[in-house]
Amino acid sequence: MSTEGVPGPTKPPAKSVIISMLRPRPGERVLEVGAGSGSITLELAKCVGPWGEVIAVERDERALRSLRSNLRNFCALDRVRVIEGEAPDALEDVGEVDAALVSGSDRLGELLEDLRTRVRDRILLNSVLPETFARASERLRGWRVDSLCLVWGEGRRVTRGTLFSGMRTLFLALFTRRGER
Repeated sequence: MSTEGVPGPTKPPAKSVIISMLRPRPGERVLEVGAGSGSITLELAKCVGPWGEVIAVERDERALRSLRSNLRNFCALDRVRVIEGEAPDALEDVGEVDAALVSGSDRLGELLEDLRTRVRDRILLNSVLPETFARASERLRGWRVDSLCLVWGEGRRVTRGTLFSGMRTLFLALFTRRGER
């Protein structure tokens, strides 16, 4: 997986939980904001299959190079559309989607307002800051929310047992639409 000059890829424990919470299904259109090097994008592409589409939005040039390289190397170009730019401005031609994964945005409030009308079913917010979750809950008031705080580290054997280091915390919030729009 190419990640030259880009943080990531998303670690397997986080990736597994993200995919299981978002539940992308065959044939769906899934929007990913903050695609980075594409490790989650590739998993989403597998889930939606050949009849679905993943729209991966990324603004960082280095991340875009890695993303495109990884999509090419893992033969996923047929089901992933890459959009260069910052959401929500970059979403002008996207249309409705079944689900969205938001992994980063400096304009979260504007983005969530846009997604309220664009997303048919569910939005998963992936953040390292609990304040992001609080802001999103305000913007998506009326949507059902299921949240999870994931903490993990990598263990290594030491004389008296296992030492866990590099502890990471991830806040995930799945917002699901209720009733009519």
